[in-house]
Amino acid sequence: MNLPHLPPMRFAKEILTCNDKRASVLCEFPSVPTLPMLTEAAAQASSAFAKSDTPRNGFLVLIKDVTLHVKVQSLTCVVVIEARLSLGNSSEFYFEVFEKEGGVMYASGTLMIVLEEAGA
Repeated sequence: MNLPHLPPMRFAKEILTCNDKRASVLCEFPSVPTLPMLTEAAAQASSAFAKSDTPRNGFLVLIKDVTLHVKVQSLTCVVVIEARLSLGNSSEFYFEVFEKEGGVMYASGTLMIVLEEAGA
């Protein structure tokens, strides 16, 4: 994954599946994750859609309708993220965070990422 994050803030570990609109990403946490940690993991998972191996900084600029459905019990989860809208360097994504085994949905919501200009 093409991310500037380092442990312990790098949660996204491996792209499990990815097509033009939808990806699933394995995420691991150093402690039981809170809702902000799950949201950051979803933002990191959006890097699965990167069209280039050239590193670019991304900024989480909007979160909305983010809900914690059940208390997280695991250090590992799967983020399913769907590309909804893209305009210039801005992209909106819908995400759902699931228990790795069993499929319980932990959280869901929408976020927007703005990528730094190429070559900036």
